[in-house]
Amino acid sequence: MSWLAHDLYRCDKCGLISSNIPPDKTMYDKSYCIKYERYARTDIGNKIDEVRLDTVLSRSDGSILDFGCGAGTFVIGCRMKGHKAQGFDINPHSGFCDITALFNGHQTVTFWDSLEHVADPKTIIKGLGARYIFISTPCTDDWPGPLPEIFNWHHYYPGEHVHYFNESSLLKLFEVCGYRVTTLHYRESEFRTSGGDKNIITIGGKKVGAHQESIGSDGA
Repeated sequence: MSWLAHDLYRCDKCGLISSNIPPDKTMYDKSYCIKYERYARTDIGNKIDEVRLDTVLSRSDGSILDFGCGAGTFVIGCRMKGHKAQGFDINPHSGFCDITALFNGHQTVTFWDSLEHVADPKTIIKGLGARYIFISTPCTDDWPGPLPEIFNWHHYYPGEHVHYFNESSLLKLFEVCGYRVTTLHYRESEFRTSGGDKNIITIGGKKVGAHQESIGSDGA
């Protein structure tokens, strides 16, 4: 590990950047929930859900769990298309804070803008034991510039974002958790605010030992 500046350190092997500031769970209150629920209802929010639904529903099967689901628009979208789906969020105002949803043996688990909030992603992914996982998260491969400009980066949230992934670190995470990558794209970066070519990365995979699939670099 190498210290970068202030609260951040980087893995010398995979490039994962992490913060030593612990997550502040008190920020997940009613106002936080309302803020992101309104965003989910915007044109951009609807486009995000469209990309995510297209990515997941054509590449997985069985019931779906959206971990850190916020307002639950992705869950609702899955249900509207005839899929069994549940959501879980630690925010008590989200309407999806029933922890029993984590223990229903879901075949597919999604982490949309949530894995960067989790202190120990490997434990969560391995513990859920899904056949398929899909992750969308800010990507440090598209920083606005070298350090210390990261502190002006749109996705730098000390006390909220614990990890800052890049493509290399996500590929390593899939490997150590026992998943083969089946899709990898940056489609959300095309329309999300403050986005660049590699501002938001989406990656999906299947548990090793299942039928092998080729990686779709464009999400197709």
